Amino acid sequence: MIIDGTYFKGTTSIDGLNVDTGAPSITRTAMKDYLDSFIDTYEKEYLKLVLGRDMCRQFINYLKAGGEDKIDKWERLKEFLTRDGKSPIANYVFFFFVRRNNVHVSDVGTTSSDDEDHADPNVVLIPAWNEMVEMNHDLLDFLCGDDSYEGFSFDRSMLEEINSFGL
Repeated sequence: MIIDGTYFKGTTSIDGLNVDTGAPSITRTAMKDYLDSFIDTYEKEYLKLVLGRDMCRQFINYLKAGGEDKIDKWERLKEFLTRDGKSPIANYVFFFFVRRNNVHVSDVGTTSSDDEDHADPNVVLIPAWNEMVEMNHDLLDFLCGDDSYEGFSFDRSMLEEINSFGL
């Protein structure tokens, strides 16, 4: 994985994730494991959308190898995706994490958290997505400006901002 729980801060903060009291916590460990499962799934999905299937596969294989033989273009891409402690990947994961957690699955079916006691998740979803879009524009410029990434395939939907009106 490129990112971990430390990238979820500020507008992408998840309650209870990065609070370290120094004492072991089963709840915090469970939350971290749950988030890691989202990171594992949605990090790959994000990379496929911004790099294309082939380049994504090459990059993920490089990451899995542990960078034993450093390849400059992959190191630069990894650094770009994690610069300044922020990552468009974290925003993408956060979007799906919050969206999924607004739906509860039980033995009697699925229910939404759309009752009067719950806040509208769009209040955090929309800014997180749109912040990711801004970072994606920078990523697209980075990829286009370097011949070593020739052949990447950037899904244009990753450059579209969203709003509460669906427009």
